[in-house]
Amino acid sequence: MTQNVAGRVSSVQEIGERGKATRQRIIDSGIEVFSRDGFHSTRVDDIVKHARTSHGTFYLYFDSRDDLFKQLVAEVSAAFATLTDSLPPIRNDVEGRDSLKSWMIAFGDTYKSYGSLIRCWTDAEEPGNESGIPSLVDTAAEDLAAAIQVKPTKSFDPQIASLIITAMIERMNYLLENGQLTEPTHRVIDVLVATTMDALWGPGHR
Repeated sequence: MTQNVAGRVSSVQEIGERGKATRQRIIDSGIEVFSRDGFHSTRVDDIVKHARTSHGTFYLYFDSRDDLFKQLVAEVSAAFATLTDSLPPIRNDVEGRDSLKSWMIAFGDTYKSYGSLIRCWTDAEEPGNESGIPSLVDTAAEDLAAAIQVKPTKSFDPQIASLIITAMIERMNYLLENGQLTEPTHRVIDVLVATTMDALWGPGHR
């Protein structure tokens, strides 16, 4: 009797592990197909064919193509949220400049890891999705505003400045990843750091 119970427990656990593997295979296939075909051209048929599974299996884990895509986008947002949480204080000194540069390099590395999905989201043009890529800029801007050691004035709002700066950083990485900007990445980052420091503390801060 004990052996039968143990066998059933083992079987349930095995099914659970198999289910996780199947779900991950669908996710990986979704990334491949969305990246290859773009959001609008991707169909569930394409994803299940790539994953070598059935429609029935797909719908065990996801309600629709859009549901899968939203979950993929949520993963991207979570990765950037973790990154921005690590942003140290940014001051007008060498240490602050180096911290900002290190963060921009990490931002670019993370962006590159998810570049195909980010481009796909841009193509999707679905504003208002709470788990979507637009929150990438918003979340990073909030953390940047908290890190910037500049007092607000009538002509300077750290929140607005951070949103502008983050949008600039995101767009430069988008252009690099998309091949529209062919300058070496390290050169782009150096210019981004200098431009950001100039914007926050004025030319000649270095």
